Amino acid sequence: MARPLPRTASNLWWNRRWPYRLFLLRELSAVFVAIYVVLLLILVGQVREGEAAFGDWLAVLRHPALWIVHLAALGFAQLHTTTWFRAVPKGLPLRIGGRRAPPQLLVAASYALWALASAVVLLLFLAG
Repeated sequence: MARPLPRTASNLWWNRRWPYRLFLLRELSAVFVAIYVVLLLILVGQVREGEAAFGDWLAVLRHPALWIVHLAALGFAQLHTTTWFRAVPKGLPLRIGGRRAPPQLLVAASYALWALASAVVLLLFLAG
């Protein structure tokens, strides 16, 4: 006989299997990256205020404790991006010539476009 309802759920449901943990880390990564974007937007606003305000923020951003924040933001952005690219074939079932495109092709195209966009931003940064 089945257990009576309502069943109680554990608060540690996400710790049962690795895909659940990855799901939770992905959701956490979105929050962390959003907070980091706000930090960068504040920095852009300070640049517009003048060099004195920008210099103070630049000193704060170079603090060794913030290097950990920068590395964590990079790691979370990488996790968020790779899990998003792996989900592309499920969300975009592309058909080429009446046949469904292989998932590996869509993931590889996503990475290629990411690399191209990164190269363009790097070139703009180095040229300016």
